Amino acid sequence: MGHTKDHMLEITFWGVRGSRPTPGPETTHYGGNTSCVHVRSTNHSIIFDGGTGLAALGQYMTEQQSHMSEKQESLKVDLFFSHQHWDHIQGLPFFKPLYQTGNIFHLYGETKDSISLERTIKMQMQPPHFPISIESIKSTLYFHSITGGQTIDLGYGLEITSFSLNHPNGALAYRLNLGDNAIVYCTDTEPLADSDAQQFLSFIQGVDVLIYDSHYTDDEYCGMVGGIPKTGWGHSTWQEGVRISQQAHVRSLVLFHHKEDRTDDELKSIEKLAQDLFRSTIVAREGVKIIVGGGSTEKVVIHYP
Repeated sequence: MGHTKDHMLEITFWGVRGSRPTPGPETTHYGGNTSCVHVRSTNHSIIFDGGTGLAALGQYMTEQQSHMSEKQESLKVDLFFSHQHWDHIQGLPFFKPLYQTGNIFHLYGETKDSISLERTIKMQMQPPHFPISIESIKSTLYFHSITGGQTIDLGYGLEITSFSLNHPNGALAYRLNLGDNAIVYCTDTEPLADSDAQQFLSFIQGVDVLIYDSHYTDDEYCGMVGGIPKTGWGHSTWQEGVRISQQAHVRSLVLFHHKEDRTDDELKSIEKLAQDLFRSTIVAREGVKIIVGGGSTEKVVIHYP
């Protein structure tokens, strides 16, 4: 039986790397841009995080906008930031649609230590860091301060719920629900313990796609590889992604936020190992599209570039 296209979600990966951009011959297959994921429904455009992948997404959106009509219809986009660390915001000043009159953006993020997302972006986009201030851009920006456990109604049946993660200075995961389709974007978190772990399993229960922080391997995390335990560093492992996906009956797992020096060959090996344990697993790669509930007999369909 097919699934209604009215509730279709299209996920595209524009940045999949963690900590810092890593261009070079060892990362050409999976990509070296930092976190940026675009989700489209029939009526909405949503972006999770503004790492360096946002620049390429902005170029694409500008080109698409110019082809839509002679009148160049304005863009309306919701941007959800997991947190304010540099690798998740550094693409925003290079996001071309910001500089187009008529475009409207709603930016959501957590306030930490009395520093709001709006303040962070304003500090980033001012001399001596950047020559163009946020006050001088041509689009309209609305900033929203949110916390864990909050649900935002975006209209047309789209809801996003946040969840507080285990990361230095804090971070948020997001669950997007549309009809019977659901995805979770969860980057920058260590494995959770006790009641927090149970609450997180409930948060991701039964989702069609879980995009999960897989920065380390279990051996790297505990210090068996590399000699230094990574506890307290704020990142999880691909094996933990497999474990929680099995426990929460996740339909498809996407390993994300790759360690900055992780090579293409290493990621291919990790993908095979993960699939041996949880068949419906892929390693996030720039350009990959995932269609959820698009009318196919399969609920989740993956398209490779």
